[in-house]
Amino acid sequence: MIAKRLTAIFLFVLSVNAGFAQQDDCELTLSRALDEYNAGHFYTIPSILEPCLNQFTTEQRQRAYLLLTQTYLLMDDPIGAKQSYLSVLRANPEFLPDTSVHTIDVIYLSRKFTATSIFSWFAKAGTNVSQVRVIHDLNTIGETGAQEEYNLRFGYQAAVGGDLAITEKINARAELGFLQTTYKHVSKNFFVFDRKQFIDRQSWVTLPLSVVYSDHLGKYRPYGYAGYSFQYLFADRGDITVTNNRPAGSSNEELTGIEERENTPEESPQISMLYKRNRLNQSVFVGGGMKIKIGLDFLFFDLRYSMGLKNVVSEKNLYADYSATESLYSVNHITSMDPATRYMHVDDFFRLDNLSFSIGFLRPLYKPRELKKARTKSVMRQLKD
Repeated sequence: MIAKRLTAIFLFVLSVNAGFAQQDDCELTLSRALDEYNAGHFYTIPSILEPCLNQFTTEQRQRAYLLLTQTYLLMDDPIGAKQSYLSVLRANPEFLPDTSVHTIDVIYLSRKFTATSIFSWFAKAGTNVSQVRVIHDLNTIGETGAQEEYNLRFGYQAAVGGDLAITEKINARAELGFLQTTYKHVSKNFFVFDRKQFIDRQSWVTLPLSVVYSDHLGKYRPYGYAGYSFQYLFADRGDITVTNNRPAGSSNEELTGIEERENTPEESPQISMLYKRNRLNQSVFVGGGMKIKIGLDFLFFDLRYSMGLKNVVSEKNLYADYSATESLYSVNHITSMDPATRYMHVDDFFRLDNLSFSIGFLRPLYKPRELKKARTKSVMRQLKD
């Protein structure tokens, strides 16, 4: 057993050493080809590089095919130059010739090609807060002195999507996501000192469509976008806590707010509020962020604000579930009245806005190709100057 392990380790070390030796040999081959180029021996360069073309590292492959591009241009072989430059872009899709390093004919040729991605895919996840925008205030209490407020709570979201390139800077984007929104609704000082708290958690499937404008150069690339989203609510869970604040002792004691009090909270079981909701909704949104280039991929940070367009609350089922075909005296129908009758909760009519922050990964699918219309005007101006 020990002998087998030692043999395996020995073979592994040999293979690693062989790999390094092969890379060294190919680097020497590349140096030799460059010497031949500098000496003007152009016709020998393709045969020198040929044995290592499939063994080069990515960086070596870029240098080798760029050397072949320059060689074929000097040999007046446009087909060989084009094929070699496409191989440069396959090795490094974001390669751009430098006017201070490369010859003008290489720069001119480069303007006939592009490797910009036609399609990119991404995945992201993050957190959000939702702001309730009340359309019409409703309650079962009927007291003008009662105070109501909505408090922010953190939800979360995740999505996958893709970008279709329209131009180098403009993309059409589609996403498919999961979004959980949540908020707290607090009612205070009804029946003098009583208090009610309602926490709502909503789960949505979202389909946002947008147009994205992005910087296409550099390591740090800011972007912005605007769009329209379709949302489907598939779950809604609520918790209600009613706290009766009464003076300790006699129920006839005058309520001055100073005496000792007893709190008798009553918590509801988790209630499905789905029957009280309009399940289809839409929103408009704007957003932006920063893409950070890592190799050929991107890490991005995204901030988005969505503004709900429809009333979330079902007017028909505001007090009970009237959508079922069962009798109004059925157990399910009577139970559906509990939020309003037992816990004194009725939703306001409202729209739901959302502010979200996400971190994501984006991978462009590069496609080196020859342009139908070359972008050579700027190069021609340089030649004239």
